[in-house]
Amino acid sequence: MKVLHLATSDSIGGAARAAYRQHQALQSVGVESRMLVRHKHTNDPQVHAFAGRRNLSSRLERTLRRVWINRREQKSRAKNRYGLVDPRADLLRSMVPEMADADVINLHKTEHFVDVPALLAALPDNKSVVVTLHDLSPLTGGCDYPGNCAKFIQSCGCCPVLGSGTDKDFSREIFRLRQAAYHSRRPEKFAFVANSRWTLDNIKRSGLTANRRAELIHLAFDNNAYKPINQAVAREALGIRPDAAVICFAAHDLSLPHKGGAQLLVALTGLKLDRPVHLLTMGSSHFSPPPNFRHTHFGRLDSDTLQAVIYSAADVFVIPSMEEAFGQTALEAAACGAVIAGFAVGGILDIVQDGLNGRLVSRGDTEALQNAICDLLKNAARRTHWRTICHDWVAGRFSFALNANAYRSLYESLLNNGT
Repeated sequence: MKVLHLATSDSIGGAARAAYRQHQALQSVGVESRMLVRHKHTNDPQVHAFAGRRNLSSRLERTLRRVWINRREQKSRAKNRYGLVDPRADLLRSMVPEMADADVINLHKTEHFVDVPALLAALPDNKSVVVTLHDLSPLTGGCDYPGNCAKFIQSCGCCPVLGSGTDKDFSREIFRLRQAAYHSRRPEKFAFVANSRWTLDNIKRSGLTANRRAELIHLAFDNNAYKPINQAVAREALGIRPDAAVICFAAHDLSLPHKGGAQLLVALTGLKLDRPVHLLTMGSSHFSPPPNFRHTHFGRLDSDTLQAVIYSAADVFVIPSMEEAFGQTALEAAACGAVIAGFAVGGILDIVQDGLNGRLVSRGDTEALQNAICDLLKNAARRTHWRTICHDWVAGRFSFALNANAYRSLYESLLNNGT
């Protein structure tokens, strides 16, 4: 079996890292897996950067199309800096040689790389295709997370992101583009994969995917890379006082509203403990904690080893996301022995078992989040117990083998259908 993954990047951002880890997981069980990306950052020989045709006419056509798409996206950001993402792109729009011998094509996060409607319409109808969701954009009219908006259940329009008062707006256009693209595929050769129960529920709700095949397959990572490191050693390496209460917060971009930085700041303000507090943050952008906190910001990190050291130094990892398809950082932290405090939203519910490895509170309740952080910092017995069992607990639910075997079963069923 030969699998080709399409993704914008192989390492920049949580979705890219998850796609690359799935590629690694398949390789670990003997499946021939490759990636085709726009931006390659790893040294993996099975990851190829796609540049497209380099002749003058092709470059000019791509440039004009990119300008046209970018202008439309910029207009959608008039009311919101994040706007809507157009599923069309300037680069990969048709069948390319890398796809010819692939038995299955798995589409991940492909913004500004793959023209999804054009590609799905161009692929042979007997080609098996999987769409792996890393957020909800494949189900909506262009937003990654719809918040309280449920218009994607029907057909979008009157989009709150756009501040639109008309049904026939940009979100409706994107919705219709995706709808036509999905209907161009034979149902028995086409499937969606949800990374959490929450994502699966939304696949079943969306007007785009309600009647399509969908499977739940949790994300995974190398359990040998993320495991507890002696906390005293980790803290010494990072220059952290051994008696400090250490809290960690991480996201690809700490400033994204749905990652909950604003809510975390409220929760941390007024946190009262009998020992000094040291906050560790990872990700792009910057987070400013209360002035009485010691703070170390590590920026964006690609090293699993360094991340494992940081997670291991922490007592509590906080994931204050207001919406989260999975919560990959929480899983990484849990695997390294940190207990988790966060809001009971999305895929976080698949990772955190309240009372075992953390505390979850109602979405947006910053006072309850503060109390949860405080309780976990004061409960040394629970933290010690979790560190002793975390590796086996995580490996038993989120291992490469479980992920790869579930995907392999899905791929095989698609290949055996309608041949």
